Amino acid sequence: MIPYHITITTGTEYDSSTDSRVYIIIMGPQKVQTERLWLDLPEGKDEFADGSVEKFSVWGLDVGEIKKVEILYEVTVVTGDIESGGTDTNIFMTVFGSNGNTEEMQLEKNGDRFERGQEDSFIMEIADIAPLRKMRIRTDGKGTRPHWFLERIILKNLTNQEVATFTYGEWLSKLKNANGSLVCEMPAVIDEEQMMEDTTYSLQVKTSDIGGAGTDANVSLILFGEYGDSGTLALKESNKSNKFERNQMDEFSFSDMLSLGDLCKVRVWHDNKGIAPGWHLEYIDVMDSAMDKTFRFQCDRWLAKGEDDGQLIRELACANNDILELKERTAYEIVTVTSDREDADTKENVWIILEGKMGRSKEFLMENSSKKRRFERGATDTFQFSSKNVGDIAAICVGHCPKDGKKSSAKADVFWHVQEIIVTEMELCNKYFFRCNSKIPLRYKRRDYKVFECAKVTESFASKARSLVPVKYETIVVTGFEKGAGTDANVFITIYGLNGDSGKRALKQKFRNLFERGKTNRFYLETLDMGELKKVRIEHDNSGLAPGWLVERVEITNSATGVTTIFPCGKWLDENRGDGLIWRELYPRY
Repeated sequence: MIPYHITITTGTEYDSSTDSRVYIIIMGPQKVQTERLWLDLPEGKDEFADGSVEKFSVWGLDVGEIKKVEILYEVTVVTGDIESGGTDTNIFMTVFGSNGNTEEMQLEKNGDRFERGQEDSFIMEIADIAPLRKMRIRTDGKGTRPHWFLERIILKNLTNQEVATFTYGEWLSKLKNANGSLVCEMPAVIDEEQMMEDTTYSLQVKTSDIGGAGTDANVSLILFGEYGDSGTLALKESNKSNKFERNQMDEFSFSDMLSLGDLCKVRVWHDNKGIAPGWHLEYIDVMDSAMDKTFRFQCDRWLAKGEDDGQLIRELACANNDILELKERTAYEIVTVTSDREDADTKENVWIILEGKMGRSKEFLMENSSKKRRFERGATDTFQFSSKNVGDIAAICVGHCPKDGKKSSAKADVFWHVQEIIVTEMELCNKYFFRCNSKIPLRYKRRDYKVFECAKVTESFASKARSLVPVKYETIVVTGFEKGAGTDANVFITIYGLNGDSGKRALKQKFRNLFERGKTNRFYLETLDMGELKKVRIEHDNSGLAPGWLVERVEITNSATGVTTIFPCGKWLDENRGDGLIWRELYPRY
């Protein structure tokens, strides 16, 4: 247990205050989090007043590096008032926002929820990804009443009271849904505005003109864009009677879709079924009717067990990303926030230097003048400068100098109190935040300055798209030494990183008896660069004579950077041992 020092600033908008009890949950890596830490006001104070700043010291579990804050939402699920509309199937929800998406979360039945005509409300913690864009609901079709008529779902943000409504009004059922669908996607409607556009995606899939390029297998793909992913799209209904033949262009149309904005990648795979399943894919073109824009995904690779690297799945970066080359020169927008405290302002000039991974910028002088006063108490000032591109910004040097340039003007008792500085690189629009909260003394000499390290980076979609290059990941799986530790089951892994996940990958090798007691098995998986690895999910299908499995650890090495991430396990994946789970989510050992 360690002390946490917490400052709560209440807004100045009308009716911002609350007299409720307030608590905070602090979260770190590996799903470690504190209990509710109650922030009780001192005697004599009975509310968090408008514009107030309250400080607290509380003791809680040491969670390591603080990773995120989750927002409490009131979730209201409305089941349709239609015969047999209720269900006891398992229901799963994924929410997509402008700042990422949640993991799939189960909506617990908890007794009598999700019955005909009911409105069921409960509280959930959801990652801070607002503004919300869409929701995906999936059922597993199990249970004695697997069919469900979902009317709508309402999410109310209990922090700012914003309400998002997601309306479906249809069955989720293999029998009662016209398409036999167990999955639906619904756009968020906030203040009567739909947060995603409806669109039709038209796909052109070109099979290569080389021997044996065609396939009889079933092909599927997922589109990824600014506003999440499309979910799995099965390429069934082509304009050609015999799909995916050599040198053939197949066309597919998916109407009633939600536009994902600019696309960045496609994940395409097949099930290896049929007489000649191997496939050589040339490219995929995706046309978004709402945007009137086409995205090209070049492949020129085999998806075949007996060709290339033997993979049946490929991730393809959007060829449109190539136009986003990092230029030698760019513009920087620099926003300064002067503290809202007595004597924080200055009538003098301020200078700044950017320290980036590609070099150091020149000195940028942010000038004050009698015509346009800058750096006044509580003020936000904006400046723009042209410069060489210094790459990702790690730190800034900030100085405070006389505007007349005279040494005699540099008085020892003159300061500028800066609260925050935000730097935006204007080509890719990445934002770098520097929490300063510091006095900068007035000095004539340029060697007197303060250095602030970058506290937070908001990476733009365009910047993320540039980093999507193919990478081979060496994946090592170590089986435990205990008796019966090995498995005959089929094993799968999903790798999760800052830039996305690998999708579920089978760990197989021809003519090899894998995952034996005390053995180490090595695999190579190619995917687009996932950035820093955050977790892996390792699982098996419980098949074979002895499916129970003791996993010691998983090690994954990015072949481009040489960085190895170790994921300890030391647990059984066995229905008959321990908690009976046949999957584990593993987190890095740092």
